Amino acid sequence: MSEQTETAVAGEHTEQGQEASKFEAITSQEDFDKAIQARIARERAKIPTDYEELKAQAAKFQEIQESQKTEAEKVAERLAAAEKRAVELEAKATRAEVAAAKGVPVGLLSGGTKEELEASADALIQFKGESGSTTLHVPNEGKSPTAQVDSKKQFAKNLFGRSD
Repeated sequence: MSEQTETAVAGEHTEQGQEASKFEAITSQEDFDKAIQARIARERAKIPTDYEELKAQAAKFQEIQESQKTEAEKVAERLAAAEKRAVELEAKATRAEVAAAKGVPVGLLSGGTKEELEASADALIQFKGESGSTTLHVPNEGKSPTAQVDSKKQFAKNLFGRSD
């Protein structure tokens, strides 16, 4: 080992007030424990004395952040729910508005935008017009029954427009 290295190593193993002139090897467990305890004491001296106080303050700060974060999350959830409800109500109102304007049932409309709903209503109106009249045809409507009815069977035949 060089002399500079020996001097540096010896400087680490000496007490604070003493200076070592040469390197001394550690030969016993007792000497080793003393050297380690001296090194630990020097390192502990570097640690601020108010470490425990700072640690407690950091824990309190973390607690406050968590409580505020939780409150902020609650507000965010309520906001998201309110926005969702507003979108649903707006869609429902638009659907009802288009149904009333076009004269079609609300439940038959499909689409998400007003334009899609109007296109759906127009398609329903066109389908209704192509399928023919929506009025029911009642046979012999407006005719009065004959004065003499021979039997119940004949009455039923006359009522339903059958002639056998």
